[in-house]
Amino acid sequence: MNIIIFGYGYEGVKLYRELEDSNKYNVIGFADNSLYKQGNRVGSNIIMSMDELIQLKEKVDYSVLIAAKKWYEIGQQLENYDIPIEGIYQNGSIETYDRMSFERLDLTKKIVLYAGDIYDEIHMSDENLYGLSISKADSKHILHDIRIKYPLPDNCIFSYQAEDVLEHIEQERLVMVIDEIYRILKKRGLFRICLPDYFSPYLKNTAMKDEHGNIIFDPTGGGDWGSKGVINGGHLWFPNYITVKRLLEKTKFRNINFLCYHTEEGILMKKEIDYLKGYVIRVPEQECKNPVYSMVVDCYK
Repeated sequence: MNIIIFGYGYEGVKLYRELEDSNKYNVIGFADNSLYKQGNRVGSNIIMSMDELIQLKEKVDYSVLIAAKKWYEIGQQLENYDIPIEGIYQNGSIETYDRMSFERLDLTKKIVLYAGDIYDEIHMSDENLYGLSISKADSKHILHDIRIKYPLPDNCIFSYQAEDVLEHIEQERLVMVIDEIYRILKKRGLFRICLPDYFSPYLKNTAMKDEHGNIIFDPTGGGDWGSKGVINGGHLWFPNYITVKRLLEKTKFRNINFLCYHTEEGILMKKEIDYLKGYVIRVPEQECKNPVYSMVVDCYK
């Protein structure tokens, strides 16, 4: 099989050396998106651009092995031009290329979208649930920034879950973000939200406050504190029952049910949560000694 290695970097060279004596693969060239690498040679092989790969496709049968960190972006480019992908090279081995996309969703099924990366087995084992990630693209993750509109029709998604994600998005953008989720949900579809609760004593007592007592930074939420405020992906606002209620009242959702939250006085209010409708990692199903410091809100279309 003729192979083009996409990605002339450390991993690409490592793969090339591994395939030199291969009986299965015959490396006929490299490709790379870097304009500074394109046109140069590696041995007798020219580093090609995407346009050159498209032209080569008319003359030679080949497949691509992707050896790059952003393999999912390269994979999307190759898919757009119907260039066959043999696999991806990661951690010293060739793995199957399997990239989920919105176009591949079977909307006849009860599709569940999960904002963020999936790390737990419960969400991973749900065959109809897919994570929306800004850094991962595989069989369980669709590469998508939830601040951007979805390439999906109205009323097509069974349910949607956002767990510890919305606090990383600027407050002024959240009404649009939530209304877009409302748009793609089926009628009576569920949008389950989990957020850190800054009325909980656990978070309220350790967060950094300004001279007026307003919370301005929580190092446990990631990111850093800089001259202009929170930077590098931390919590951009600090949810509590009052701020979340006001936010949701500005959206198209009208059926809103707070299942778990703290009052302004720090008293925990907790109703029964149906975990079959969406498992919440931060608020365990079984009672435990650890303090509850997240709120859970169910919003129905």
